[in-house]
Amino acid sequence: MVSQADLDNYVKSYKEHGFVIVPNLIRSEDLQPLRKAADEVVDRARNGEWKQVRVVGKQFPPWTDVNDIWGVQNIMHPDLGQDIFREWYGRRDMLQVSAALMGCEFKDMQFELFNMLINPLRARYGLSWHRDDVKATATPEEEEAALKIDHHGIQWNAALYDDESLSAIPGSHARIRTPEEREANLSGGAMPGSATLALKAGETVFYNNNIMHVGKYTPENKRRTLHGCYGSPPPGDDTRARNILQHDLSYCRDPRFRELVSDDLKPMLDKLNSWQERFDGVEVGYSQDL
Repeated sequence: MVSQADLDNYVKSYKEHGFVIVPNLIRSEDLQPLRKAADEVVDRARNGEWKQVRVVGKQFPPWTDVNDIWGVQNIMHPDLGQDIFREWYGRRDMLQVSAALMGCEFKDMQFELFNMLINPLRARYGLSWHRDDVKATATPEEEEAALKIDHHGIQWNAALYDDESLSAIPGSHARIRTPEEREANLSGGAMPGSATLALKAGETVFYNNNIMHVGKYTPENKRRTLHGCYGSPPPGDDTRARNILQHDLSYCRDPRFRELVSDDLKPMLDKLNSWQERFDGVEVGYSQDL
């Protein structure tokens, strides 16, 4: 369990900077088993045996026309047979830190995404600077209004190897872009004030997904970084729907999957599945449609 003093410090840093790096949420004894499972999943994805992947050259779903890949989706899926990912996603200290950062109780949490970010094999690939749920072309007024919306979620990257792929602008989750940042965002130029959120193996960065951030992917450095989120949407609040349901989570609706998850995760999973049922047959759109 994480001490209350540590939780208080994490929450303070997260609110101020829009991110916080937390050590030891991947225990030393779990590092090698997680790496082994990650390599097995990546091998299947690169061999074309697992089709749910993120494709180099495309930042948001849907992903088709696979050549090189920069991510693997839905790594808890039973067809991948990697129980360790499902077990780690339900670790009590992960849930404890996430609930504290969202300002909620365990009972309010929702089961959501668990994917993996990896190095491509052949080409360097860089995402564009973005906020996950605010379009780059938003006017200052639109941006200000969007940033006031509480999306009731927490996003994280947990590194199985040292990882310097993610950069962000500290504090940008709480303000609109400066004119210089906006110009760089739209033109693709160098972003002023950016910082690399460097992780050592075993560290996890939690970040507000409306912080200005970017990922860079290189073949030279092995990357196996667990990437996911939890939510805490109140009843009737669907502001997270587009970001979450653009990823195919139909496997979560299988009763057999529910039997596999821990008791802590079962009520969280039920919340997600109730949410999915409400959106049956409804087009929620993709992130690039913002």
